[in-house]
Amino acid sequence: MPSATMQMQSISGIITQIHLTSGEAPPPLVGASVTVVDDRVFVFAGRLVSSRKMTNYMYVLDLNTLQWTRHIPPPDSAKPPKPRYFHSADVHKKTIVVFGGMGYSRTSTDGLCVLDDVSVFDVETMSWRKPTVEPSLFAPRPRYAHLSTVAGDKLVVMGGQDMNNGYLGEINVLDLNAWEWVHAKSFDKHVGAYRSIAITGPPGTRLPAILKENMTKSSNEDPSSANQNGGTADTTPTGDSTTAEGEWNDPIYLYTNYNFADVKRELQLILSPGEASSAVEDCSNYMTGSAMPPGLRFPTGHTLGHHLVLAGTYLSPQTQSFSIWALDLGTLTWSRIETGSVFNTGSWNRGVLHAPSNRFVVFGHRGRNLLEDYNHRQVNFEHVAMVDMEAFGVYHLPEPTCSPLAQEMGLSLLNEPALCDFKIITNENNSIPVNSAVLANRWPYFARLMEDNRASNLMPPPPPSLTVDDEKTQQDGIIEEQPTSATLKTHAMLFPYPYHVVIALLQYLYTDNLLTAQQYQPHILSQLLLLADMYDLTRLRELATHALHQMLNMSTAPLIFETAALSHQTSLQVRALKMMIAAKKMIQQQQQQQQQQQSVSTPLSSRDGTFSMYAESTSGSSGGGGGGGLPASLYSRSPSVSSSAAYHHHPQQQQPPMESPMSAMFDTGNNRFPPPSSRNRTPSLPQSPPPPMRSSTAPNTPLYSDPRRPSNAMSPPLAPRHGGLSSAAPDNNGWSPQPSKSQRSKKEALAKESKKSSSKENKTFKFSLSFQ
Repeated sequence: MPSATMQMQSISGIITQIHLTSGEAPPPLVGASVTVVDDRVFVFAGRLVSSRKMTNYMYVLDLNTLQWTRHIPPPDSAKPPKPRYFHSADVHKKTIVVFGGMGYSRTSTDGLCVLDDVSVFDVETMSWRKPTVEPSLFAPRPRYAHLSTVAGDKLVVMGGQDMNNGYLGEINVLDLNAWEWVHAKSFDKHVGAYRSIAITGPPGTRLPAILKENMTKSSNEDPSSANQNGGTADTTPTGDSTTAEGEWNDPIYLYTNYNFADVKRELQLILSPGEASSAVEDCSNYMTGSAMPPGLRFPTGHTLGHHLVLAGTYLSPQTQSFSIWALDLGTLTWSRIETGSVFNTGSWNRGVLHAPSNRFVVFGHRGRNLLEDYNHRQVNFEHVAMVDMEAFGVYHLPEPTCSPLAQEMGLSLLNEPALCDFKIITNENNSIPVNSAVLANRWPYFARLMEDNRASNLMPPPPPSLTVDDEKTQQDGIIEEQPTSATLKTHAMLFPYPYHVVIALLQYLYTDNLLTAQQYQPHILSQLLLLADMYDLTRLRELATHALHQMLNMSTAPLIFETAALSHQTSLQVRALKMMIAAKKMIQQQQQQQQQQQSVSTPLSSRDGTFSMYAESTSGSSGGGGGGGLPASLYSRSPSVSSSAAYHHHPQQQQPPMESPMSAMFDTGNNRFPPPSSRNRTPSLPQSPPPPMRSSTAPNTPLYSDPRRPSNAMSPPLAPRHGGLSSAAPDNNGWSPQPSKSQRSKKEALAKESKKSSSKENKTFKFSLSFQ
């Protein structure tokens, strides 16, 4: 069986896959912008490494085919922006907004200048346009290597450097609808593309719990500053209402790392960045994690679900690699995205996020040297590495489709039989009344069944056969008139699944969501995910997968692993497999620690052994007799051990280790995982749901069983029975073996020898007892 390290290496090969691109790939560039829109990656401008010439070319990569094309604007397009590098490019709706950078100048001595212009590229028409931005007092100074992000309908530009490489401490806001600079604010932090990222939080972002508590305390202590600091849960710093309690509109997360020899990390949260009175909260001291990100050069950042994804180049005397980290925005806890050794070789330089597929796309060249390319600030585009972020619990969350009030109305409709015209019959022959129109609207398979049912009802009747119609058949309605309209021929459907699974499915169909406690059970969610895969219910697949991700732990990992394998959810399957491998490793470590403790206690067992041996011989009920008693290996299981010694185990005897509940996941003898069961694509009788776990407070009831123990074997009692822990249970017929005549004579002889040495044994017993 491969080791845990080899297993994780093979898993990393599933998580991260390297591909060679085709087409007209961009040459190695310095300072180019890389932007993702839908399923395409746009690489714009940059400086050529070979000739040190700046360009304004646009390259497009199709993520479905991995083919590059160099885009030439159509004749009706405006001219592309000036050649530049270290500019910014942000997505706003279906456009890419380009600002600033360093370009050529005819007036400066060195032929270079920093820029402050704005250009827009429309990804639908694939053309450029130059918006007219009115002069304003809030306009930013020219800069390059700055940060920018889109918050709502506003472009927020932060930091960067001027022509003298001095940091610019200001924040400027551009209204993308009016094309006017509307706000400017000083900012005393040195931030730039070399060491910082600025990311807009997802819609409805909630503040970290610890930050929210501190802001509430500060607002209670100083009510006059509540609005300035955003201390209330219902208002923004400008007094506007938030979308919900504790939620803010488009906050910006600003992360900076510097002093790479002794890394310093800072995290600021900019609340309501598009307003004049935006507030900045320092969250640097709230970041936690078992490990923190190292110093990353030229980092990039993105948000996916409730996480911030940070990636960049990590250089140290021992390691040169591309590193990816994730920050939980709710707890501000860092976790590393373990990609194995994929990025330890080759030159991987720039990463972007493809949110629809939950993949992080890293560009590079697997045959080059990272340190050499970094010294030239070179970015390669020949190869791409796709990292599955969902396998680490970082994924796009299902979006709500209706309000909570509409969901409550859906549940009420399900519980109203008067509005039902159809019945679903479960596996237990229970009948559930439903509304066929609701099911047909949310369930395409049911809609096709209804159409087939109506079509069969409209077919002409078969030609009459030579039969004799009596009065009874006419009364029973066998001879019927042909229907004139499309009506239902059948008003019930047999759905061969348990009642609880069918109810959970109907609750989803009526609410388009998973919101009841009955639905949020692991075995119910597993069945719902299988049904979603069987009937191609995309929305249900997303909801059930998200719920199983949240419920994944050591006890649910085997069930989720098998369900994910049967429903083709590879990311969820890999994450459950990693949990099972970690659990197996934990069990092995516990067993090794127990064995080490037993081996350490073995040399110190001589006095304990003397005490146990002489205690049994003095009690007069030892089966062996004489001074030596029974062998040490027979003390714990011999039926002749008296109750006075039944609570003591010989220290030299190796006790079986306590089996962990997680050991039921694995066959430790063969080192195999439980094989997944097969499943057909057609509806079939499902397995019954697993029985509920026994309560841990139940007396003498084990929470788990040894897989090596026969199913009909009785568990040993947890308390002594019939006066001794190891007393033999009587046979069913009352018969018990009797000693033979030779055995009785031998026992009597040993008893006589025992009487001769009784005084010596008693002294030794007292001597040994004094050491206990």
